[in-house]
Amino acid sequence: MRIGIDARLSGEPRSGIGRYTRALIEALVRQAPDQEWMLYLDRPTAGLPDRVGTRCLPWPHRLVWTFWVLPRALRREPLDLFHGVTGFELPPGGGRRLVTTVHDLIAMRLPGLVPWRHRWAVRCLLGAALRRASRVIAVSEATRAELLARYRLAPDAVRVVYEAASPAFHPSSAAARAAVRARHGLRGPYVLFVGLLEPKKNLTAVLEAVAHLRQEGAWGETMLVVAGASGWGPDPRPRAVALGLEAVVRFLGPVADADLPALYAEARAFVFPSLWEGFGLPVLEAMAAGTPVIAARRGALPEITAGAALLVEPAARPVAEALATLLADRGLQLRLRAAGLARAATFSWDRAATETLAVYREALE
Repeated sequence: MRIGIDARLSGEPRSGIGRYTRALIEALVRQAPDQEWMLYLDRPTAGLPDRVGTRCLPWPHRLVWTFWVLPRALRREPLDLFHGVTGFELPPGGGRRLVTTVHDLIAMRLPGLVPWRHRWAVRCLLGAALRRASRVIAVSEATRAELLARYRLAPDAVRVVYEAASPAFHPSSAAARAAVRARHGLRGPYVLFVGLLEPKKNLTAVLEAVAHLRQEGAWGETMLVVAGASGWGPDPRPRAVALGLEAVVRFLGPVADADLPALYAEARAFVFPSLWEGFGLPVLEAMAAGTPVIAARRGALPEITAGAALLVEPAARPVAEALATLLADRGLQLRLRAAGLARAATFSWDRAATETLAVYREALE
């Protein structure tokens, strides 16, 4: 087979879809080295597998690239199948089979949590993309159920293929954890939050929870460490200042992938009260690193954690109560650590690649 993949986001490690794209491509090439793989990019990207072809088609506007630049390239070099990884950005078929991955439907369910351009693109383009696709990949049962509820899709045409944490996420050595502490100037115990600083991730609820615990004298010397690039929406830093948290909150900004496993592993807890996730990769990374997790009882997070995390409503008071309980209970920390490691071990990118190849075969048949 000659298979093409939209790899534009493979050079964006801060993006969940970017991490998905890069990891899936690497696993697919490992699993099926005899297939002919062609990756389509809009700018040069380093670190892609050696055994793939690439086509760099520079163009600044994403939708023009998808619906004009890419189709012209595909007419010159026909494929058997093309995989779009962003759901709604799927080129016309032109005689080839199409597969698309849908990560979430937040733009439809909670439109205020996404930028208006993304909301417009999903609402206008996703339905047509789903109709053109021979098969649709959903990254969780929660996303699949919502797709089937909102669109007239044949249930057999929508397959769940879970994401996975990178093998780099595992309980780190004491030396690795000490090195990361020194590199980021971290002293004393800390609770960790990882994610883009955007409204959907709901960091404000964590800040307000910490402020509440400090008022009650239940926070102690613990720090809140926030790792993540700025996204769209209001900057959460002024809110931290308004709550008087300058002394106990550290904003690290984007953290290198090499540092993330030890940063997770050294945390006393990982807190992730996201308002909605189609999968929730940071939660899986934290569990794989051996960190006790507090997560929102929303979206796919209950499905992904499967009893291996404390689940709460994504509001300040429930988050504060869960933090107070977890930080005071060493036995609970150890139980969640063990359960999280066991749960994370059930996900792998090799399994994701095997199941994705099966979807390709179904589409081609």
